[in-house]
Amino acid sequence: MTLLRNFTLVAVGILGLAAISASQGFMRPPNIPGDFKPVVGSGAEYKVTDQKGQTHDWAMAVVGKETVDGQDAYWLEMRAGGEGGGTMVMKQLMVAGPGGVEIKRMIVQSPGRPPMEMPVGMMHMGSPPSRAQPASGAGHGTGELVGSESVTVPAGTFDCQHFRSTENGRQADVWASTKVSPYGLVKLTSRGSTIVLEKVLDHETSQIKGEPQKMDFPGMPH
Repeated sequence: MTLLRNFTLVAVGILGLAAISASQGFMRPPNIPGDFKPVVGSGAEYKVTDQKGQTHDWAMAVVGKETVDGQDAYWLEMRAGGEGGGTMVMKQLMVAGPGGVEIKRMIVQSPGRPPMEMPVGMMHMGSPPSRAQPASGAGHGTGELVGSESVTVPAGTFDCQHFRSTENGRQADVWASTKVSPYGLVKLTSRGSTIVLEKVLDHETSQIKGEPQKMDFPGMPH
């Protein structure tokens, strides 16, 4: 998967997460470019601006660690809020191995609703099965390294690596820093949308409250 396609999935996934509710369908989690370097309690908060100029708050944080089949697994939580108020929260249990990152569990909570554990197979609805997401951006179509740049965003000034990719005449740029966990994302521009780091998070815990209810769908793999 090219970096530009990763960028597009990020923007679409984030904006989709901000908009969904219990009465709407589930979106595929964003495929974020860069190295997955989880540190429990760390995270990042972003401002997303879409092609229409509408803004949304979005955050991701590593909120826990477990052992799955003898491997370290991390809970990555994503939170999105829109103009209508309330926060949509989704967390997924991820195992990083030599072949990539595999999602083992997925829990979603809509504003005012109990949490639901969704079949992992829902992430692949409407698309062919795909391999595990890369654990590292290096060597996985991350585009061309433009150079090292100092980037100032609301969260502060960061020394970043600037990557660029072009697909079908559309350019995408990402600025990444090792000071930001879990993916290093500081700024992203793609197809008229932008994602900008607002705040670096620390000591984060899950915002999902209550015991998750398992959702079963006939024919849907878990």
